[in-house]
Amino acid sequence: MQACYIERYGDADVVRVGELPTPRPGPGELLFRMQAASVNPVDNKTRMGMLRALQSYRMPAILGNDAAGVVTALGPGVKGFQIGDRVAARLDKARMGGFAEFVPARPEHLARIPEDVSFAQGAAVALAGLTAWQCLTEVLKVGAGERVLIHAGAGGVGHLAIQLAKGLGAHVTTTASTASHDWLRELGADECVDYRDADFTRVCAPFDAVLDTQGGETLLRSIGHTRRGGRVVSIGDLPTPEVAAEFGKPWLAPVFWLLSRKPRAAARAGGVAYRYWFMREDGTQLAQLLDKLARGELRVRIEREFPLAQAPEALRLSEAGRVRGKLVIQP
Repeated sequence: MQACYIERYGDADVVRVGELPTPRPGPGELLFRMQAASVNPVDNKTRMGMLRALQSYRMPAILGNDAAGVVTALGPGVKGFQIGDRVAARLDKARMGGFAEFVPARPEHLARIPEDVSFAQGAAVALAGLTAWQCLTEVLKVGAGERVLIHAGAGGVGHLAIQLAKGLGAHVTTTASTASHDWLRELGADECVDYRDADFTRVCAPFDAVLDTQGGETLLRSIGHTRRGGRVVSIGDLPTPEVAAEFGKPWLAPVFWLLSRKPRAAARAGGVAYRYWFMREDGTQLAQLLDKLARGELRVRIEREFPLAQAPEALRLSEAGRVRGKLVIQP
């Protein structure tokens, strides 16, 4: 089968597209023929080896963390799915493999795609949508009437988070270039701040909750502009100690304690709850997001589609930034 893979960690030049053996589903797995996969920042972080401490891969490692397609084979013990089902998945972190003609997956990470939802939409909402939903509902616990700041609202996670936060009844502020403001207001943003021309800490009142996608100084300023008793979650900075336990590697907790000391200290001084979030695979939550797509309660923007042979180009474009919504790869 054709696949996009790496044989070692490194820069963009290590990415290859070529023939690899077609996988067979093992016990408790199924196989689906990929019809769409989406590009996420974690794909390039994986390629560079930035996540090796948490998750290392046997080479060659097929890239791609979410995908959608049609079930073609069932491994022993698989229940709840049939050959021919249209499915989407945020794939197992320990395996990945979305950028390939055939993709193995575990049933608990899968959700059926409603008839009115395309494969491209299903793939595009999987990782980004789950990230946004878990940050908003499990970490920030956003409630009606709360003031929520979402950074990089035009991005893959950001544009979904705006809609989901609005659906939870929040007053939503987002940072994005002026060119995206009209579109983001259509999605539900109440306030849009151009990060190049304005400082959100000067033009906005303090927030109850912040979803940070940038890390660094943006995260520190966000913590400083959150009210005492508020909450901040980051997907753009360095992991906090909780992540080590969640990955089953408690010996990394002291390392993450040191790496995350600045934002944690800022949060402690300001009376703000803070942590980093590494989303988890969850087929039940993904099914809920797909239902929102089918009902028109959630929209996912697909900026551009690439054939599998051009997956390295899609990865380069994603790494360069300035993508509105999502990039999708098709076989």
